[in-house]
Amino acid sequence: MTATTITISDDLKRELLKVAAQLQASRGEKIDYDDVLRYLVRKTSRNMDLFREACTPTGTSSRQLAEELKRGRSVDRKRDQSLEHRYS
Repeated sequence: MTATTITISDDLKRELLKVAAQLQASRGEKIDYDDVLRYLVRKTSRNMDLFREACTPTGTSSRQLAEELKRGRSVDRKRDQSLEHRYS
């Protein structure tokens, strides 16, 4: 394997170190930056697949979707009010 040096900012290095620590804790093995970057690339490509799937036309108009969203938010508000009333 050939190695390449990249330049990153200090704050990005800290973020990568946090991800490395989480991976190391969850996997129980030593993690290096190569492992972190491979993990992030795999995670991003999976999310892009989900994003593309979510953006696929559904056959439902945007007006219908907006109305359904309003109804859902109304139900959420009523549920929140009920919980507040019950526990206050």
